Amino acid sequence: MKEKLALAIILGSNLMAASQGRDACIVNPDNSVTINFKNNKADEVEVNGAFGSPGLIGKLTGMTDKMKKFEMKEDGNSWWTYTSKPLDSDLYWYNIYVDDEDIPVHDKRNSNKVRDISTMYNYFIVPGKVGNDYMDRDGENGKLEYVWYPSTLKGMTKRRMAVYLPYGYSQNSSKRYPVLYLLHGSGGDELSWAECGRLAQIMDNMIADERCEPMIVVMPNGSVNLAAAPGYDPANPDVKPTSNYTASMNGDIENVFVPEVVNYVDSHFRTIPDKKHRAIAGLSLGGLHTLFTAVNNPDTFGYIGLFSAQTVATIGNTGIGDVKEIGNKITELADNFLSIFGVESKKDENKLDTGHPEIYRDFDRKLDEMYKNQPELFYIAVGSGDFTKKLNDDLRFKMLKKDYPFHYKQISTPTHKNELKN
Repeated sequence: MKEKLALAIILGSNLMAASQGRDACIVNPDNSVTINFKNNKADEVEVNGAFGSPGLIGKLTGMTDKMKKFEMKEDGNSWWTYTSKPLDSDLYWYNIYVDDEDIPVHDKRNSNKVRDISTMYNYFIVPGKVGNDYMDRDGENGKLEYVWYPSTLKGMTKRRMAVYLPYGYSQNSSKRYPVLYLLHGSGGDELSWAECGRLAQIMDNMIADERCEPMIVVMPNGSVNLAAAPGYDPANPDVKPTSNYTASMNGDIENVFVPEVVNYVDSHFRTIPDKKHRAIAGLSLGGLHTLFTAVNNPDTFGYIGLFSAQTVATIGNTGIGDVKEIGNKITELADNFLSIFGVESKKDENKLDTGHPEIYRDFDRKLDEMYKNQPELFYIAVGSGDFTKKLNDDLRFKMLKKDYPFHYKQISTPTHKNELKN
């Protein structure tokens, strides 16, 4: 108990910048959190967060209650405060709403901030179990590099990606490493897994604890229209991030992934360049890119992971061969599923007339080809309330029918209003 209390105190002091005697955010001994906000002009202040459900994991996968607003109380001298119930160990985002303003603010006194698409959030970590993996570790840490590589995508000459190099990479110039390609969801970019997902911290902690083999992790930009995250592309400095990424679901990303991304990584980093030492995994839109990059390159990836994945290009299921068996299930999804991917109505689903639609054709044949020399692991994970659950179930049933080995994990999650009944 003393160790836990000490860790909470240290965390509170490291996370928050003290101002006028109050920290912006304090993790209490019982794992509740107190958020303090200074404003001498506000009539009403609310904190917006997912404090009633799992934190970062739920936020990243869509498998948690939506963030909601909690009233903050003024307790004198223009200080507004809110104390949550005890929270599970995790990482939690929040921002502040003042009066009737529609645009949230983040507390500048809390130096921990992160951008999700176009919205800035503050965050705090509740220590203990999973939360410890998100914390910076003293000692032997890997490093993140952001590199530009040549590309032909959409007439671009180069694109940017993030690369995590484990501790020891620089110290031992002869050692080679397996590679994980980790792909983000809609609205993300090459910063998403490193900043929102705390990839470097998680890898450092798992490698140090010998829960994970040291590896290189590559996080490319999956937005076909962006060469780099907002603010990092000199040729497009004023780009605004958006979650409307339908252009990234036309096969372009998958078409160039191996010749441009994988080949660059193998030639510029000390990889073990074979199928048994190469993995690819992705979330949501990144799951779509993962699935079709893998089946179109059956000898490239030995490990394939789908996390709440979109398993079919919803905007273009006409003429894409056997995958239409899965695509027809789209009509059973709620309208707000399609709106997530920028489709105004279901009649627009068949407008895939540019890019590389051949990537999505002949899915059954490509799956069969991949399983002739089957992957070391094919992993499907989805929440019981996730809007992609039915798509993932259709893929799972297809693979069961073919008697192909895979690992399926369903996580029990709060029921969403758009959850489909089986």
